[in-house]
Amino acid sequence: MYKIIFTFLLFLTISSSLYADQNDKRLNYLFDKLVVAEEEKEINKITNQIWKIWHEIDDPKTTREFETGVQMMNLGYFKRSIDYFDKVINKNPNFAEAWNKRATAHFMMGNFDLSMQDISKTLQLEPRHFGALDGMSLIFIHTNQFEKAIEVYDKMLEIFPNSIGTKLKKENMLSLSTKST
Repeated sequence: MYKIIFTFLLFLTISSSLYADQNDKRLNYLFDKLVVAEEEKEINKITNQIWKIWHEIDDPKTTREFETGVQMMNLGYFKRSIDYFDKVINKNPNFAEAWNKRATAHFMMGNFDLSMQDISKTLQLEPRHFGALDGMSLIFIHTNQFEKAIEVYDKMLEIFPNSIGTKLKKENMLSLSTKST
């Protein structure tokens, strides 16, 4: 009897930790560091560490499906990549990075509405997801909603206030927004 209970508890423990993703305890520390990081090199190092954690999957089959989706997307096979991201999302609908990658594939196909839906889900799961926010700003730029893109860049600057790249993007939007009025 104890053996069965132990096996069940072990299964629950293992299955609940299959994904590091947006719930990983290391992220809060990294996001705290990101807020105070002043050098662009340091900001890039921290964001790369965050991306690595967002990509961590402890299940080999799901890892293969996710990585294949990324490879398909990088090769320009967006519909096929979406199929792989669908599989990952169906297995774990709380894996924010799968939603984000599918949003990217939809964006690359020009499916801005579908991309925005996936971005919204990504941000619901991980409100600090600067990649999803950046994707959202690109959709607003493509649809000439410059003021909304500026608002998104403001949210990103809350995450990394000293990011020169994000500040430049915001400045470009500010100049476009004043030209369009």
